[in-house]
Amino acid sequence: MIEKLSKIPENLLTIKEPPKEIFYEGNLSLLEKKLVAIIGSRRASNYAKTYTKIIASAISKAGAAVVSGGAYGIDENAHEAAGENTIAILAGSIDRDKRKLIDKIKENALVLSEYERDIEPKNWSFVHRNRLITGIADIVCVTEAELNSGSHASINRALDQKKDIYVIPHRLGESEATNKLLRENKAKIIWDENTLLKALNLELKANEKDEILIYAKTRPIYDDAIEKFGAKIYEYELEGKIVVTNGRIEVGDFSN
Repeated sequence: MIEKLSKIPENLLTIKEPPKEIFYEGNLSLLEKKLVAIIGSRRASNYAKTYTKIIASAISKAGAAVVSGGAYGIDENAHEAAGENTIAILAGSIDRDKRKLIDKIKENALVLSEYERDIEPKNWSFVHRNRLITGIADIVCVTEAELNSGSHASINRALDQKKDIYVIPHRLGESEATNKLLRENKAKIIWDENTLLKALNLELKANEKDEILIYAKTRPIYDDAIEKFGAKIYEYELEGKIVVTNGRIEVGDFSN
């Protein structure tokens, strides 16, 4: 059931054009968590999608929540990877969005909108909505954005709001908006998901119960690890959770 927030979240009271009302459906307790906005292209590369999922999953496991716009591409990947720790902010009213993604977020997480009912999203309302996504967040993560895109407009909103912005590294000629931020020293680079967790003073607690990572801390021989855990070792290696050094496995940067 759609209801109205009794008070506007504090982070949104100080932005340019603060919302007069916010309507919601779902779990309001998510607003009490540390919040990371994840934004990016709707037509993102597989590289950006992969690392969006890694980052969003780590944020969720560490007890924070991911905020995004409920759109396709990077938004969708961020929401799905964050699971129950995600907040979608819509460009239209909640009752007008019947997609499976939004229905799932309503049921398991939280959907917000500044429109009460019967409002279809328009081109201008997507841009207007973006001030809420960056404004409500403690920090902003951009995993892919081209110049003069909607994501680039969100970046400018975040800069105006004095938010700390984090981006993943891209090759020259790709994701030119985030590369421009790095050239101008307006963003910090994400080398692994722990970059964001450290910025929020959080830890990836899930690793404490990960049998493979506990085993990796003993620096076992690679062949012994394969015999013990099989193909999971290849999976962890590809994800950067473990590394192989001189025939032995160790915990990788993505798991510290």
